[in-house]
Amino acid sequence: MKKIALCYDFDGTLCSGYMQNQELIPDCKLDVKKFWTSVTENSKKNNIDPTLSYMHLLEEKMHHAKVEISKKNFNKYGQRLKLFSGVNDWFKRIKDFGKKNNIEVEHYIISSGLTDMIEGCDFSNELNKIYACEYIYKDGRGIWPKLSVNYSNKVQYLYRIHKGAFDVSDQEGVNQKKYFGDHIHVPFENIIFFGDGETDVPTFNVLNKNNGKSVCIYEEGNEKSMSIAKKLFSDGRVHHVVKNNYEENSDIDLLIKDIIKSKLN
Repeated sequence: MKKIALCYDFDGTLCSGYMQNQELIPDCKLDVKKFWTSVTENSKKNNIDPTLSYMHLLEEKMHHAKVEISKKNFNKYGQRLKLFSGVNDWFKRIKDFGKKNNIEVEHYIISSGLTDMIEGCDFSNELNKIYACEYIYKDGRGIWPKLSVNYSNKVQYLYRIHKGAFDVSDQEGVNQKKYFGDHIHVPFENIIFFGDGETDVPTFNVLNKNNGKSVCIYEEGNEKSMSIAKKLFSDGRVHHVVKNNYEENSDIDLLIKDIIKSKLN
């Protein structure tokens, strides 16, 4: 059975804006825009990677606001996330469509969001793997980043999926050169990445150079989102631009089903 890997950014791709903006940051009694401004200022002032900066400040603000810092609580925030239309049943529906056409569909999240929030979503049991930001917890605090996923290191997870070297501690497997005849988990030409903006460009580029597919999701009615999507397409960064509707018979649904059917030959 042929295998296809569908890989997704999360924020702006499966939901509007950053997942933390919906309830988590407001529950810390913080203004969302001010929080992210402070993340940028902290990053520049201390020369910190922006993703590590946000993880550090979010944990600190949650502690000061007495918002429980735990996997269980992040899961609860994930359960309440408002997602784009059709997202919750998309993953199973596309897997089932693949099976009917003798194609095995795998789903992966590659995101700077929080793994423990994503695992709280209804569809999480349909995912093969989540690569996103995560804390190590001790005594009610998030004491250290277990994993930090930023715009540039997203690329390594495409290689992990391609080679089947899923464990992030496996440095040898992900860097191992593959020769003709060696086992490949999913060929690059069978990998599709869904993103929403310029931070996904390195990931789009890897797939474009290796005959994969890149899809830009834009939020209908959001002028900034629509403008970014048009520019990415006109610059040749992405193969497809589609609006943020994952319902059956939507543009995304029909596009992916056509790609799956194209793999039958």
